[in-house]
Amino acid sequence: MSKKERISVRQVTVLMFMCLIGDMLLIYPTMITHIAHQDAWISSILSIPLGLIIIYVLIRVHELYPGLTLIEAIRKIFGPVFGTIVSCWYLFYFLMNTALIAREVGDFLNNQLFVQTPLRVLLAMGISLMVLTALMGIEAFGRVSEMLLPAYILIFSGLILGLLPQIQLSNVRPVLENGLAPVAKGMVPGTAMPFAGMSIMLMVFPYVNKKAHFKKDMLLASLIGGIVISLFLLLSLLVIGPFVTNYSPYISSALTTKINELNYITRVESLVTLTWALAAYFKGVLFFYAFTFGTTQLFRISNVRPFVIPAGALVFGMTILITPNVFYYVRTLVYPMATWHYTNGLIIPLVLWGVYLCKQKWKHRQNAFKN
Repeated sequence: MSKKERISVRQVTVLMFMCLIGDMLLIYPTMITHIAHQDAWISSILSIPLGLIIIYVLIRVHELYPGLTLIEAIRKIFGPVFGTIVSCWYLFYFLMNTALIAREVGDFLNNQLFVQTPLRVLLAMGISLMVLTALMGIEAFGRVSEMLLPAYILIFSGLILGLLPQIQLSNVRPVLENGLAPVAKGMVPGTAMPFAGMSIMLMVFPYVNKKAHFKKDMLLASLIGGIVISLFLLLSLLVIGPFVTNYSPYISSALTTKINELNYITRVESLVTLTWALAAYFKGVLFFYAFTFGTTQLFRISNVRPFVIPAGALVFGMTILITPNVFYYVRTLVYPMATWHYTNGLIIPLVLWGVYLCKQKWKHRQNAFKN
């Protein structure tokens, strides 16, 4: 990514949407249902307005210095010493999320499609694809996302229509059986995992040819993304029930099996599997972009290309070490990861915003005193 590269508002809107749903279609239903059971859909819906508040905060932080990435803005606001420490914290966050998403996709493909292929081979292939995409640049990536979006929408819509005959309203009853506490607990990761993780977009926003409707489009993309993952969660509950949703690490395979039972469309598993993997791939590439480009910015390296391949090797190593399997991640690491997302997607941006406002007030007072 270079300063000369530019993408349109429409392209960054598509990236925002794809990044928000990303790996959520792989893990979101199981993650929230494990906490809120048959009321998980309520947690998901209530998480949307809270998530939009987080997105609004991130956009406001970007508007402080529209021409700077998150790493550059942190150093400018916090200063060279503390800013470098916080920047390293974010780079580690970008690295770990890249590895997590790559591992999710690798495990997903290994369990659903390429069962005879060693996991490390799938991980190496996926990370190599990330490396190639990073070398192509953000402009090419934006165009690809724009071209693939219609196909993605078509497949997702077909999945919903194919499952409508299998819906059973009894699967989500009784409503609020255990009170509001499980719903509130489900909202913690329900807001953090899809929305607070969007701090990654602060590394992309400076390269957008902005128009007056930029902020509106970003919020709209986030709203639609939240509706999509909530709809997918609700569909999972209505079709296969909270028990199977809770204990199925990859809910899409169970859903496509239900379509096959109707016999009018068969063997759709491969298509749905690749579609979900593609959505997660978009998110993984953006985190990889942020890690590589942010590192070169922090250490004042003029050319990012020589660093991309070593960064890919580092991500590959982290995918092996980060978690034994995705089910362990969904069950054990959800709340620690939610806390991390809230810290990087809400708390630190709010602190950045507050420090910036304090500095501006101090400058105004100094100027008034001099005059």
